[in-house]
Amino acid sequence: MRVTRLYAVNFRNYQECCLNITSMVNIFYGQNAQGKTNLLEAMFYAAFGMSHRTAQEDDMQRLDTDQFAVGVNFEDLHGLNDVKIKRQSLDGKKKKELFLNDVKVKPKEHYGTLNMVMFSPEDLQLIKGEPALRRRFFDMQISQTDKAYYDLLVKYNRILQQRNRMLKDIRDNGASAELLATWDQEFVFIAAKIVAKRLAALQKLKKLAKTVYAALTGEKEELAVFYELKANNGELLYPEETFCWEDFYSQKLAERRQIDILRGSTGIGPHRDDLIFKVNGRILKAFGSQGQQRSAALAVKLAQLEYVRQEIDEFPVLLLDDVMSELDDQRRCQLLKFIDGKVQTFITVNDKALIPDLSGNAYFRITEGRIAEG
Repeated sequence: MRVTRLYAVNFRNYQECCLNITSMVNIFYGQNAQGKTNLLEAMFYAAFGMSHRTAQEDDMQRLDTDQFAVGVNFEDLHGLNDVKIKRQSLDGKKKKELFLNDVKVKPKEHYGTLNMVMFSPEDLQLIKGEPALRRRFFDMQISQTDKAYYDLLVKYNRILQQRNRMLKDIRDNGASAELLATWDQEFVFIAAKIVAKRLAALQKLKKLAKTVYAALTGEKEELAVFYELKANNGELLYPEETFCWEDFYSQKLAERRQIDILRGSTGIGPHRDDLIFKVNGRILKAFGSQGQQRSAALAVKLAQLEYVRQEIDEFPVLLLDDVMSELDDQRRCQLLKFIDGKVQTFITVNDKALIPDLSGNAYFRITEGRIAEG
């Protein structure tokens, strides 16, 4: 999968830009706060319909404008394609439109069309950061190659919100607890499917991450990844394979109904689970060195690339946002060795000398939202 053209209008500090891409490795370099990351964000937004930096889409709109647009032309195994997102203000309301090959589409039709993997300094927190960061990483990985999973996540979040509203209504307004039955039934059905798909994906990811981590450490250490499922009364489960998750969630929801009502929220489900990383049997988050944690984060991201390739028979596009200066020479070389000639990559750096010549590097100097090749 290769990006051939990026264009943006009123996006961040770019009034208008159009960049034709011909190289496998593309380096955006320049001083801080010039707009390097904004270009990667534009590509990421075009691919996923969301930013990797902010949940507030207004932040991406250039000041004193009422609309912005981003688009990417790309080539995959099926030919040439174009994804585009327009967002504008009309009568005080925000309107967002997504297009695939100039045809307006729904988010679930758009998501996963252009496959990308982003690696940024925040992802170095993947091991020791909050569980939500790991869930987001894992969900995005699966959703890119499994549209049914993306649909399940959308339905699950809707059901979770409705159930939580009902719990608060029962607690605060004396609504009948019997009204929970319908939402519980839907919750159980969707939650069971999500966990089953997560476990199936993890079986593939953990093998890939183990292999990459071993290469990064000269076969001296072994990385293992586990799915941590939070049950009731503080119980933690580490399932390796699927079983009847519908029965599991039906039982656990019934057991904790009163406590969920008291708290006004659902305390069990895929939105509470986590991934646990261990090196040589020790929990990496608690006992790993900074070097081990960074190696594991890098291994997981490279494993994500290979996971997507195995699922769709081609590598996704890789976005590396200011991570080269965060990695030591060994990890930087391992990363570049992995991508060279195989993965189209976009890299932001302050100093272009950090990137050795690979398969025909292209360099773009970014200065105050202006792009100059060379």
